[in-house]
Amino acid sequence: MPHLTLPDSTTSLYYEFHGEGEQTLVLLNGITMTTAAWAWHVPHYTPHFRVLCLDFRGQGQSSKPDEPAYPLTEQADDLAAALTLLGVARAHVLGLSYGGMVAQHFAHRHPTRVARLVLASTLAYSDAANAAMAASWAAAQAAGGADLRFTESLPWVFGSAFLAAQQPLLAALRGIAAQHPWSAVERLTAGVLSHDARPWLAQLTQPTLVLVGNEDRLTPRYQADCLVDMLPDAQLVVLPHVGHASHLEALPAFVAETAAFFRG
Repeated sequence: MPHLTLPDSTTSLYYEFHGEGEQTLVLLNGITMTTAAWAWHVPHYTPHFRVLCLDFRGQGQSSKPDEPAYPLTEQADDLAAALTLLGVARAHVLGLSYGGMVAQHFAHRHPTRVARLVLASTLAYSDAANAAMAASWAAAQAAGGADLRFTESLPWVFGSAFLAAQQPLLAALRGIAAQHPWSAVERLTAGVLSHDARPWLAQLTQPTLVLVGNEDRLTPRYQADCLVDMLPDAQLVVLPHVGHASHLEALPAFVAETAAFFRG
């Protein structure tokens, strides 16, 4: 399996390339996602782009160093180093949830490397509500492990229609959730809790699409509005009857909106 060893010589990132397009599209995972979560999306993007998926440090098949936290700035710099090693000077970037926060830091710290930017189901800043959700999930993990944590997360992550109609898929997702080491999730979460892009969002000049579900309780509409209000060149798409997991709940619309945006 392909891995990159980063310049610090101790961290390796798992990655996959798909397609042969002239332009590169990078897909950035949510906090408990891995590259496998993009399997349904990649075939829709590869007719137009070479698609790069990767696991951040702390995720999937990448290194999980024993650190107090994985700062979002560190993840953004890891991405820059990975692109350099892969010979990608500039790319379109789609960040989902956690990946959307990393994408903001990446666009801020490495602005010339981002062509167009999609921020999907993500936060402009972590607030008291987000911290309380993180604490509740940590308590659920301590009380009942991954199974209780997944149960507690359901109304925050998924919209009503998806919860009502997708029980078999939710059962599969419950099993996948149990595979993520909690220690790594804690370190990823610690990085999120210090996120606040508001002081520098106005400096991000890349054309940006902000996408949110109108039932997203985890990264709600006011966060998307903040991004659109503060970014100089941003547009908003609201997906109806969709919760936080917009990439799953409205997969055809998600792909159509993002692919059209990246194609200009």
